Amino acid sequence: MITGIGSLPHLDPVEAAFFVLDTTTIPYLPQHPNRHTSERMLPQWGDGLCGCGFVDSELGLQYGVPAGDRSAALVGYDTLLKMLPPDTEAVKTQATGPVTLAMAMLAVGHPGGEDLFDCLISQLRQRVNDHLASISERLPNTEIILMLDEPALSGLLARSFPMEVDTVRSLLESMVGGLEVRPGIHCCGPTDWNLVASVNPSWISWDIDALGPRFDAAHEAIAAATGTGTRIMWGVAPVSMGSPPRDLVSRLQRAMGTLVMGGADMASLVSSALYSPACGLAGLTEGQAEIVARTVHTVVGEMAELWTP
Repeated sequence: MITGIGSLPHLDPVEAAFFVLDTTTIPYLPQHPNRHTSERMLPQWGDGLCGCGFVDSELGLQYGVPAGDRSAALVGYDTLLKMLPPDTEAVKTQATGPVTLAMAMLAVGHPGGEDLFDCLISQLRQRVNDHLASISERLPNTEIILMLDEPALSGLLARSFPMEVDTVRSLLESMVGGLEVRPGIHCCGPTDWNLVASVNPSWISWDIDALGPRFDAAHEAIAAATGTGTRIMWGVAPVSMGSPPRDLVSRLQRAMGTLVMGGADMASLVSSALYSPACGLAGLTEGQAEIVARTVHTVVGEMAELWTP
């Protein structure tokens, strides 16, 4: 099954929707940060929460300003949602995770503390649940795959990271266990995969080129999580391109082999997996995004040949 991370370079939401339908087997609701600033990941989910409003700046948020006009914030999501047939088997969506939003809010002036974390979990949870309800209303018989985008987790290994590990864990646990659909966690950089696995997300999504030694150290914990229901979304095609598919297949095999050595079942890893680009594609041209999306298909096809008796 092939899906995507979220962001696309397209300016036309209808063209983006057709791109998704043409390049995936599990469609994903796309974001168009180049089309409208309110579709960037931080304002899209953080504008109006916990005293932070929209401003046209690098982060797109500022503490102490009112919420912006959110009429364009979910245009990409809504456009594709309206195009999906009622018998769609599954659809993938995503929301900015609480750790990444908390980091952004601290950076734009929020005084922080427990008030921020309590407020953020409550208000973000409500916003995400409202989004899930809108999908269920349109597609009542469709499975919803929800991912929390957490790029900030890649900073967790740095001494300068401004949150305690226990706070990070608490934020993730509160979101993972408090939504109408149990979410997965996406981080396309190296992080503490032991921590991610410990909160029992429904999915773990990563860039296979950025797993690093922390992945090797956490392989038993991740394998254990897959034994209790966590599934893997393999980010197999880097957005930088350049690597031939055979190299990407080899990297994927090595990563899978590492989890098998930790106790995971190889057949389950393959049969229950999703495959995607490594990260969002908004920083590319539309043509480059097409190449990356097609590379995912090539890698999956070559893996299928290896697994065919």
